[in-house]
Amino acid sequence: MLELKNVILHTAGGDAQEALSFLVRGGDICVVGGAQGSGKTTLVRSVMGFCPVASGYISIDGELVDWRSARTFRRQTLYIPAHVVATAKDEPNPFDDLKVMQLLEDLLAMGVNQLRMDKERLLQAWALLGLDAQIGDRRCAALSAGEMRRALLSIGSQIHRTLVVADELTAGLTLEEEQNTFKFVRALAESGSAVLLTCRPDDLLLNQPENEHYIIRNLGGFAPVGVAHRADGEAAHPDD
Repeated sequence: MLELKNVILHTAGGDAQEALSFLVRGGDICVVGGAQGSGKTTLVRSVMGFCPVASGYISIDGELVDWRSARTFRRQTLYIPAHVVATAKDEPNPFDDLKVMQLLEDLLAMGVNQLRMDKERLLQAWALLGLDAQIGDRRCAALSAGEMRRALLSIGSQIHRTLVVADELTAGLTLEEEQNTFKFVRALAESGSAVLLTCRPDDLLLNQPENEHYIIRNLGGFAPVGVAHRADGEAAHPDD
């Protein structure tokens, strides 16, 4: 269970003025929408314990998230950042020669997981997420940000995590890809995970009906603009 109570974020434009409070239990999906610079990535990084909040608190299963507890919570979390690798122009990209399948197998073999890949289930996940079956042979550096996020999300077909946190998961996807990605995320929630997603104002995720298990919160005071104007196959917004 993830709880934010009166959380104010440190953002690039100064501390966010509106406090965030919500509760995400196992089986719930919470979507936080906002324009660029509204604090979506800061929110995700705060939940992961990478940066402190300006005020309020974040807790997981009743325990505060801080620099002491964050490492333990990360082991319980499937985390998909908006951009997996960000390096300076003169720095080598560590993913230049790493293939997707190698990355996923390495993640599963880490001490916290120690699992072998079920390739049949992985291929089924890729098909649902709109990823080609040959993506495992591609270099990570050759993937778009949207492909990389979905490839990391597919790890959810192999392991169960009590918390799933994804930053701008559906950015740059076509309407069909967004719909299929949402189906995959919904299956993770139905398996008992608490899911926190961020997205941009015109995202399909903001246009789902709210109920006791689907929560929508907005950063920056905007209203969702809807997706009816988008033709199937048209990306809502390009990746940064």
